[in-house]
Amino acid sequence: MTNDPRPGTANLKIRVALLVALSGATGMLASTAYTRDASRVVGYACPGGERFSVEYLRDHIRLRTGAGIFALAVQPAGSGEKYSDGHTVFRLQGSEARLERPGLATSADCRAQDQRL
Repeated sequence: MTNDPRPGTANLKIRVALLVALSGATGMLASTAYTRDASRVVGYACPGGERFSVEYLRDHIRLRTGAGIFALAVQPAGSGEKYSDGHTVFRLQGSEARLERPGLATSADCRAQDQRL
């Protein structure tokens, strides 16, 4: 018999420690899964001063602008690359990028500024 006035305290401490360890491991796995498919991230700058980045993934891109983050799917294009979510359109023709968004002026002649693997 122990002198602890609260039976099961050791059991509770073990359960809490296991829960903390499991939570940490789950968070690490989730962050790894989130970035595993990323092939590259490219920052773009446009003549009008706008900047945005594009994370090229296997079957879509993740566009980051001052307005938020948008997932755009691959779309058929006559030439070059085209991605859209039905509203926002990102086009890449050679080294020139173009960003079209409803209610905003088109950002054309945008050029890659950096590339991270």
